[in-house]
Amino acid sequence: MKYNKFFLALMAVALPLSFVACGSDDKDEEAPYEFPVPVNQDKAAKYTFSSQQTPIKSVSFGEGTTAIIEQTSADGTVEYVVGTYTEEGGVYTVSSGGQTWKFTVSNGTNSVEVTITTNGETVTITASKSTPSANRPDFIGDWKPFMTTLNLHKQGTKGTVTDELKGIDFQALKARAEKENCHIKEDFSEGYVVEKVTFQGVGEFGVLFTSGKNYKADWRFASSAAAGDLKFEWKNEDAKDNQFLNEGNAHIQVYKTGVYKGECWLSLKSTIEQDNGEKWDVEVIFRLIR
Repeated sequence: MKYNKFFLALMAVALPLSFVACGSDDKDEEAPYEFPVPVNQDKAAKYTFSSQQTPIKSVSFGEGTTAIIEQTSADGTVEYVVGTYTEEGGVYTVSSGGQTWKFTVSNGTNSVEVTITTNGETVTITASKSTPSANRPDFIGDWKPFMTTLNLHKQGTKGTVTDELKGIDFQALKARAEKENCHIKEDFSEGYVVEKVTFQGVGEFGVLFTSGKNYKADWRFASSAAAGDLKFEWKNEDAKDNQFLNEGNAHIQVYKTGVYKGECWLSLKSTIEQDNGEKWDVEVIFRLIR
């Protein structure tokens, strides 16, 4: 009888402690990272022009502050401008490399009219408008470089060489690969340090370098959105020549919890063949932050 009373007393003490422990476990659960909503999400759209009155073929205003202009140069080649834009009262001002473009958008009943002002000249033309889906993936918007992970595997051998580099610098990536005798043909010089990466909901992708150069691609999901596999169609010739990127196969993952919380990983894979016939499987992972 004394034993039962002692046992009941112990239970009376232990039960409240167990509830306290459970409560502390709940508090320790990691809250998912909340990515900030892109500042221009409600303004994102692409305007395409068919008129010969302007060399500009299209302009895409992203969910962040990045605009991408496609235009025809004086020699007839297509070139791309990746710039920064602001909007006020339907007037979109794009700046890049010391140049400024103004696009005034008027939404009519059956069409969209855009007045374009550049180099002191103004033209008003009809445009077709494309808007992104309301269900945008988490990676849509502008990103800043944080780190790059480089994985190198020589086919026919065991093991993979892995290294991490600060930011995104293609010249530094080339130098690191060549330490392992994986030779890269393109000369990146000093002009290929990435300043910004942008994904737009209308399927545009842009890379802006600190030198003012840029890469432009159209992106799409290779399979389902949930799988995160992407396909890039590069538009610039120098992007097509970049051996790290030119195959256009990529995977994207946004981390909301865990050690990489707040990061977006863009992984691009390629196979680089050497002059002696050796082949290297190369993976470049761009670690991006808001």
